[in-house]
Amino acid sequence: MARPGITAAHVAAAAEALHAEGQQPTIRGVRERLGDTGSPNTIQRHLAAWRKARPAAAPGQELPPALAAAIAAELAGAATAAREAAQAEIDQAQAEAADLAAAGEVLEGERDELAAQAQALRGERDTLTGRVDALQAEGERLRAVLDAAREQAITAQQAAAVAQAQAQAALERATRAETLAAQQAQELAKAQQEAAHLRGRLEAA
Repeated sequence: MARPGITAAHVAAAAEALHAEGQQPTIRGVRERLGDTGSPNTIQRHLAAWRKARPAAAPGQELPPALAAAIAAELAGAATAAREAAQAEIDQAQAEAADLAAAGEVLEGERDELAAQAQALRGERDTLTGRVDALQAEGERLRAVLDAAREQAITAQQAAAVAQAQAQAALERATRAETLAAQQAQELAKAQQEAAHLRGRLEAA
């Protein structure tokens, strides 16, 4: 809400009223007549313009009391309006300041809550990081165990292949020995038959 400014008309009216009352229009007098409002620099500028534009008054020439009273009433109303406007602006500024303070407290609460959440998330992140490291270490250990088991399996397969080859060779040797024994048994039986035939011939002779 903008504060109404002091215009040249306000200053001129206040100066005329002071002059009509027989007082010398001064910056302080005009400002008091305006209800202690207005910048002294602004009043001085308008007062200088009023003095410059005001014709020299004839001796004894003064404003009528009714006009002076009307001007004074107008100035008092303008001063009251200015004070009310200034107070309204102050009240609004105070209300806005209170709202901003309340909003600031809410934001501070939200900031603290977010900070606590961030701290909790950092703790969870650290915990998960530790678990990931542990799982990676366990994975490396299991890979080493698997590699060792794979090597053992390969070694066992190789040993089984060697044992199978050895068993096959032994089986082949046993088969050959069995065949040879059968042949020898046949030859023995034949020799026994021939010997019996010879004994029969010898006995007959």
